[in-house]
Amino acid sequence: MKLTDTHAHLDKFANDGTLTDVLARARATGVERIITCATTPHEWKLYREIASENAGVFWQAGIHPTEIADGDDTALDALPALFLDDPFAPVAIGEIGLDYHFLPDDPAEAEKAKSRQREIFARQLRIAADLGKKVCVHARDSVADCIAEIERAKLDFSNVVFHCFAGTPQRLRELNERGARGSFTGIITYKSAGEMREAMLAQGLEKLMLETDCPYLAPAPHRGKTCEPWMVSETAKAAAELFGVSAECLAEQTEQNVREFFNAIHL
Repeated sequence: MKLTDTHAHLDKFANDGTLTDVLARARATGVERIITCATTPHEWKLYREIASENAGVFWQAGIHPTEIADGDDTALDALPALFLDDPFAPVAIGEIGLDYHFLPDDPAEAEKAKSRQREIFARQLRIAADLGKKVCVHARDSVADCIAEIERAKLDFSNVVFHCFAGTPQRLRELNERGARGSFTGIITYKSAGEMREAMLAQGLEKLMLETDCPYLAPAPHRGKTCEPWMVSETAKAAAELFGVSAECLAEQTEQNVREFFNAIHL
């Protein structure tokens, strides 16, 4: 069973010296490709190095909505150049988006934070639209506003994946109708995640992509432990059971979906 972890944060493992072992465990379970995602400009150099030094590892460059800092406007000036004439260029712009979950209590400050998030998100979307790049969207309590910003940027929705999708089945159908898709984590194995499982089934196998979002969101029965890319194999087994297909069938379909979406990756 060959799999791709389409969304992972490998900086933790690189920084604590465990990356080699983490990648070995992934390969041992059939996870042959990992797409690791930056959250700040400071990570871009590290993630390019990880991708250049480890076969099967690819990366995305972007600024996460909860990680926006002073100077990021200048940093974004350099984002387009990352995609030029480099065999280890990012395969997408991500992880970018909006996050309204942890906002200041003061309404005025909350609106100021949301406005700044929308500003940075919109700029990255315009870069993606200009370059024709794929986009990985973080949309916590903000799916409708994310959709509006994508439409405003005139970005092709078929180039968009909403990672760790946590909205309603109806909201995901709206995204699918526009051409976008959602990807799913080990949360689908949690007892409380019935709505997420319904959304995944409503989207169907033809668009399904799986991820860990490691080091977070380890699937059951590993919940509470540090998540690693190998655990996407556990999520795949759970998804296969939900869809009523073999794990091998699900793996083949998700790999086809990854090839079609991340068409810059030579699988």
